[in-house]
Amino acid sequence: MYIISNPQNQDAYDRNIFKKSCYELSNEIKKILIKKTNHDKPFELKDLHKIISLDKLNSYRLTCFEEINNIPNLKILIYQTVYPHILNLLGFDLAIQKSLNLSIQFPGDQSSLLNKHQDFVSGDSPFQKVIWIPITNAFSSNALHMTNKDNSYTPIKVSENEFLIFDPNTVHGNIVNETNQTRISLNIRVKNWFAPDSGEHVPDRQYGIYYEDFCFSKSTLRAFEIIENQGE
Repeated sequence: MYIISNPQNQDAYDRNIFKKSCYELSNEIKKILIKKTNHDKPFELKDLHKIISLDKLNSYRLTCFEEINNIPNLKILIYQTVYPHILNLLGFDLAIQKSLNLSIQFPGDQSSLLNKHQDFVSGDSPFQKVIWIPITNAFSSNALHMTNKDNSYTPIKVSENEFLIFDPNTVHGNIVNETNQTRISLNIRVKNWFAPDSGEHVPDRQYGIYYEDFCFSKSTLRAFEIIENQGE
């Protein structure tokens, strides 16, 4: 068995940390987030906590979540953004989480805490990767935090027009946002289509419920066609 490694940055490679640009996808989402505030004066999304009160935040988030996931070309935008960077990790045949998740972390908001965790513990596939897309600059205490190989828990700085691919088997989460800026981010999970899901004991994480088709190689599509024709 061969293990692919990257000795120049082994720790980042082991956690599958790759930061890439995603201007077009980010801009589509920013338009929705700004429009749904119904605010009549220009503002920056990092100041969202000055526009939306904490008691109305979840209602605003759910409204934006629904509209973002109804963008007609959303999966095409995601494909164009992430596919060139993820195929070396997962291969050419991919399944994707059906909906983008939307997270908003206001300064000082204790209710938005996400404690240290690994996704597979809650039933997610251990074979998947997470695409994490900040819509505002993520830095310091408002950033996603991950453990290093020395077990320190550190923020991953990502700019608003970048996205992060990471391995959710690495311990990650967030802490109280002690900056003066709101952090808005989206995340979606991708796995190889042929990788097993978490099985019948986690029914809400199975293909068809949690995942859907994302993309296939011509070779795989040809194989599907052969199998289908055999049953006729």
